[in-house]
Amino acid sequence: MTFQNRYLELVKELETHSPKVDVYYELSRLKDELELDGTDNDTLNNTYLSLKMYHSAYKLLGKTINKQDTSNMKTYTKIAGLNKNYGNLLSKYIETEEEIKNKNLRYQIPTFKYHPNPLRTGAFEILDESEVCPACTKETMVIYSSMPYCIENVEHICPGCIADGTAALKYKATFSQSAESNELIDKEKYSELFERTPGYISWQGENWLTCCDDYCAYLGTVGTEELEDMDIADEVIEAYERRNEYEDIRPYLTKDGHLCGYLFRCLKCHKYHLWVDAS
Repeated sequence: MTFQNRYLELVKELETHSPKVDVYYELSRLKDELELDGTDNDTLNNTYLSLKMYHSAYKLLGKTINKQDTSNMKTYTKIAGLNKNYGNLLSKYIETEEEIKNKNLRYQIPTFKYHPNPLRTGAFEILDESEVCPACTKETMVIYSSMPYCIENVEHICPGCIADGTAALKYKATFSQSAESNELIDKEKYSELFERTPGYISWQGENWLTCCDDYCAYLGTVGTEELEDMDIADEVIEAYERRNEYEDIRPYLTKDGHLCGYLFRCLKCHKYHLWVDAS
């Protein structure tokens, strides 16, 4: 079977609701073979796009594009925009804004500026049977996976009561343990993060990173493998180690492992930032 036919079969499988294979794993294998072969750049570029490896697609197309072809240039311009906004996402790690929005709408989860995909990160849990949210006393099928920082032990808080501040007000609670550079952030942003944003699950408690005079968006847990797949490992690990926290983390950093990475992204300059925590 040709590279192109393999790609088309995988894309068809990807469009089904219950694929029979791990499509992203197979696409990654196909990508590796195409890069090694070097003879089918069109299929390689399409494979990059299916994996949301926009930076790789942008670089490849920049080398091979016929700039006299108007349709090709439109494609190139679109991919350039995706590269600027997302870089190499990789579908198995991070979802696009449209995917997150559709999923949150399906489960009636409000938009959280600093924690855009709380289902994927595990901050919220989808239940088989409803629970009563203690803050609003309404039944909910989605609950906060952890408990807020407050005197009482409060469980089963619904997403809406976090987003509108009801839970924070009722229990005099916050949802994150700490954040860097709080003195540089205005009070409204501080309130939004600590009182109206779900925290993330970590070993020693949350530490929210900042950039461009604002808190970053939390994207999820990562290890060295995930960072290398996204083509950002060198950049974020080097920046992290300048913090003089844990040293020589690259060989040991594992997604959800005993030395775990927590990936953030600036809402303004889109730069990735890494925090590391250990058991």
